[in-house]
Amino acid sequence: MSAVPSPATAATTTSPAPLPPPGKAAQFGYGLGDLASNLTWTTLTAFLLYYYTDVAALTAATAGTILLVGRIADAVIDPVVGLAVDRTRSRFGRARPYLIFAAPLLGVVFVLAFSSPGSGTTAVVWAAITFIAVGISHSLVNVPYGAMLPMLTDDTDTRLKMSGYRFVGASMGLIAVSVAVMPLVGALGGDDRGRGFTGMALVLGTVGTLLYWIVALLCRERPAAAAPREATTRRALASLPGNRHWLGVSAASLVAFVRLGVITAGAVFYAREVLDDAWATSYILLAFSLSALVGALVTPWVLRRTGKRRGVNIGLAATAALYVLLFFLDGQPMVFLAVFLFANLLGGFGFVAAPALVSDTIDHHETLTGRRDEGLLYAGYSFATKVGTALGGSLFAWALAWGGYRADHVSAQASQAIEWAFIGLPAALCLVQAACMALYGLEDRKD
Repeated sequence: MSAVPSPATAATTTSPAPLPPPGKAAQFGYGLGDLASNLTWTTLTAFLLYYYTDVAALTAATAGTILLVGRIADAVIDPVVGLAVDRTRSRFGRARPYLIFAAPLLGVVFVLAFSSPGSGTTAVVWAAITFIAVGISHSLVNVPYGAMLPMLTDDTDTRLKMSGYRFVGASMGLIAVSVAVMPLVGALGGDDRGRGFTGMALVLGTVGTLLYWIVALLCRERPAAAAPREATTRRALASLPGNRHWLGVSAASLVAFVRLGVITAGAVFYAREVLDDAWATSYILLAFSLSALVGALVTPWVLRRTGKRRGVNIGLAATAALYVLLFFLDGQPMVFLAVFLFANLLGGFGFVAAPALVSDTIDHHETLTGRRDEGLLYAGYSFATKVGTALGGSLFAWALAWGGYRADHVSAQASQAIEWAFIGLPAALCLVQAACMALYGLEDRKD
């Protein structure tokens, strides 16, 4: 007996009826989920390393190891959550219950991650436990949120448009983090930076919870088919390697988020030690946020004309070239920020398109196996975002350690390591991401 049902048999038993496009309120409301996500996630990636080294007094090497090992440890929960979503049947739907009930948990552990009850070993253990906890909580919300998109519409253009709205929300979150985090830390903590970071996390965690609840209110999923009894976890997992398009999107997303992790973790160090201006952190993150916002608006238009894979790869090649140019612009801050913004706008095509690409691979997966497995397949993308971001932050932290970084004295070697990590690594990662995209070919074939 075959491990998976044949496509012809499955289509008659599990395929849901075609969905009409959701209304404008639902399309825009869906994007608020990434605004909520980035209020917590971008704050973690951009400021947690700095909090560990300069507030909680952890060494850079210890902090980097916690970021990587902790993220890998909690990322294994993503496929578990994905499988749970695929099997969930409730009066709220399959994905919405997680947004309703897990969002407050995420807010609480986010606050705990920016709190430290002591120093030395106590601080290290607390950091490791809370970092893993906040990652697991993020999975409980973000995997269902991402898996919701193919439950809302079958139309590929609408999916790309909603991915754009989602990235608009992400961009707004990035902008909010860029301009609000350090002022909130100062306003709520004064000279006590530890108290300021905790207060900041309480504010952003609360707002994020409320935004997730709005998404749950506005977005309604397709009626769920009965949970397939024969779809065991082993069979579901075994079917994944056969979907090369999903493998390509997931691998490309992993590399993209390594690049994002390097940029967000490194901005505060690059601004302070290379540009010699701590306030430039906000300018760098704001430029990155604006590139994301503009990219969210133009990416659907561009990719409809170039094709998704081709457009993403053209943007990545241009970004790599522009990042090399940044090596020569650290003495020209305005020109640096302009080139940095344009480079990340082009390099962001893949970020914007990824949710729509994953949704397309879910449709293809149904053709291959007879099951949609929205939760499980989206969990692969979520896993890539978490591990990629953590790996990027860890790579930057290890670069700090290699350069002999010390918070009380930054040597010329440490400053050079920061510059190479912040600029050289993203340039190389763009080329690796483009190579991964070669596996995605749903525009070239219909099987």
